[in-house]
Amino acid sequence: MRNIAFSSEYAEQYNRQFEVLFREENRRNKEEGCFANGYSLLAESFEGELDGEHRLAARYALFSPNHEPVFDYACLDNTNPLCEMITHKDGKTYFLFRRDRFGFSVLDLDSLHEHRFYSDEAFESGNDFIWCSAEYYPARNTIFVAGHMLGAPYEVYEFDFSDPLTCVAHIPEDALILTLPTTDFADEMEDFRDEYVNWGEEEIYGSALLNSFDDIAEWFAFVDTLGSRKTAPSYYMPSTPFVAFRMSDGIPVGMIEIKHELNDYLSKHGGHISYSVRPSERRRGYGKRMLAMALPYAKILGHSKVLVVCHTDNEPSRKTILADGGVYEQTYFSELDNIYNENYWIRTTPDTTSDPQSLKKEGNVS
Repeated sequence: MRNIAFSSEYAEQYNRQFEVLFREENRRNKEEGCFANGYSLLAESFEGELDGEHRLAARYALFSPNHEPVFDYACLDNTNPLCEMITHKDGKTYFLFRRDRFGFSVLDLDSLHEHRFYSDEAFESGNDFIWCSAEYYPARNTIFVAGHMLGAPYEVYEFDFSDPLTCVAHIPEDALILTLPTTDFADEMEDFRDEYVNWGEEEIYGSALLNSFDDIAEWFAFVDTLGSRKTAPSYYMPSTPFVAFRMSDGIPVGMIEIKHELNDYLSKHGGHISYSVRPSERRRGYGKRMLAMALPYAKILGHSKVLVVCHTDNEPSRKTILADGGVYEQTYFSELDNIYNENYWIRTTPDTTSDPQSLKKEGNVS
């Protein structure tokens, strides 16, 4: 996979699309957001047709905490804007963004040097993984990126981010990927479910009731309904369940489920995110990584913070939540389960006045 971000062929394509999208008649509105470090981002939205396809685009201007102009750029596809401030373990702060539907850019805020990446595969095929949201993970010097291929569901990948200015979307050998359950993994998911049974565990947290289905095909059909209130069963809040696969051998090591919203019960006893690691893969740090990987997707759902709950006697889960930034709120007693639950909140974005990630979406922001 080659980086062609600075090739003449790609430049010609980019400039042609730029001229089409950023015409005066396509101009819409402006909105400003502020990052926790004091930088702000002004977005001016555009909306038009490109090669027969409806497109949302935007021009951005980045300002310093002193309100001085720092950097400006345009994005040819702003449907899911990528606007992330990353404080790296090298001591520097980087701004992660996109100029196009595919690829990404990293800006060093000290030197204002920009690293751009756009793969030859994206240029030749017209499809690639679209970076939509990200979470830096300093413990492994990697970045968790939530996104999707064109027309495909969301996934979360782990990429090496040890040198942000040379990042080429390299996946470490021991990386995890979060992906939606599909029938392609039927055998793996049956083995996953049966392992819990064999270990004498009755419940698989974060699995969308996998343990309740003897027929794995019925479970896949159930999972397909969970994306919205219109299709989800009345007794189940809309959610996205992910399977965490280990890239090196394709083994599902755990599951994690993100609720799209909370009802009264979940606001005290279930939370937004629940997860579990299969018994044979525990004590390897997978739970901590899975929880961190879920945060950029929760941000896409519109959650600036998520509620995560653990039983008072579950010390490993408590340590995982705290390691990923959990802040204790309160302990509740569940009469249904006859157990005490501790509630923790984890921010998906820094505590800001307004999140630039929300500068999108329908071309009618004000």
